[in-house]
Amino acid sequence: MSSRPLSPSSRAQEVFNDFQREVLAEKAATLGRAGKALEAALAKLRDAGAGEGREALVQAAADAAHVYLIQREVCGIHGLGAPLEDFGVPGEVRVRIGARPARG
Repeated sequence: MSSRPLSPSSRAQEVFNDFQREVLAEKAATLGRAGKALEAALAKLRDAGAGEGREALVQAAADAAHVYLIQREVCGIHGLGAPLEDFGVPGEVRVRIGARPARG
């Protein structure tokens, strides 16, 4: 095996490929963090029951679901139904995904 220097175009392609791998790894890591945040928000909501502060927990879970769904799209994973079911996102959270409560 000879150790010839790479041509500039080969080196550029190698650098580009390394960069692409890093980008994909970061996208996957970010998706994992978003999934864990969604799981945590849903757990807090389940643990809270129907008491005071529930509205804020529902909104926090909806916000976490929104972030997760956006990150899935960034990763090239399309479609909404399955991930919401996989995480067990309740209807009261689903209807608030992407919505902000009125201020006033």
